[in-house]
Amino acid sequence: MNRDKNVSALTRRDALKVGAIASAAIAAPAAAATLCAPMIVVFDSRLAESLAFARTIGKGHEVDLAAEHAALFAAVRGGLPKTRTVEGMTRWSDWVALRGELETQGWRVTAEERLAPRGRLFRWSMTRA
Repeated sequence: MNRDKNVSALTRRDALKVGAIASAAIAAPAAAATLCAPMIVVFDSRLAESLAFARTIGKGHEVDLAAEHAALFAAVRGGLPKTRTVEGMTRWSDWVALRGELETQGWRVTAEERLAPRGRLFRWSMTRA
């Protein structure tokens, strides 16, 4: 067997490794851009956990339900800024009302999770359809 032939030959395994590395290199900046993209953050400042969520999730247009309840959700009904995602941590009752209104505006649920077995807060995400 010729030693030079084995050294310079590109195996299928090598090609797959290169492809995986290239994919990761392309995907990482795309994921970082998504995380840094402007978003809408929905929270209730009357609830410490929800307020902490809003402060750690990142910068974006904030919708504080403490103020929205008094205004009968005027900011939400009036249309939210043109962004790709809405991230929220609210009570179930607020989430149900928000979800219904946002779905009529073209938003779709991408994630929904109760934060504790008997927890009062739900963490949810929506994106434009």
